[in-house]
Amino acid sequence: MNPEEELIQRYFDAFNRHDLEGVMACFHNDPVIVDASGVRFEGRAEVQRHYETGFASMPDCRCDLQMMTGNSGHGVAESIFHGTRPRFNRVIEAIGAEVIEFAGGKIKEIRDYHRPLPAKADSPDSPVRRTSHA
Repeated sequence: MNPEEELIQRYFDAFNRHDLEGVMACFHNDPVIVDASGVRFEGRAEVQRHYETGFASMPDCRCDLQMMTGNSGHGVAESIFHGTRPRFNRVIEAIGAEVIEFAGGKIKEIRDYHRPLPAKADSPDSPVRRTSHA
């Protein structure tokens, strides 16, 4: 793996552990995230709050990395997101890509292009309802 791909892997590993310090260690001093709905989070404080809120609202969330590639300051990672919103008793599943820009050996910007997967049919005795809405 090249440096961009190693950083993508470190980022996903930290995210899946809900290791906020590890996630933030992957980011540049002036990061930007554009989430799947188009909302921008700029600066370390906003980006950190974005992850804190996500981890708190979906304590089991994870991204299963399907593929990644990176080189020359750019990268892309495709993943399947899974998480449960306990407050609403809903399972969230989404598939998509994150387009990543790097600067100084860190993630400068992530643009998230995940889209909800169709809701799965519930079994009659399933305690959790599935939905495609985040």
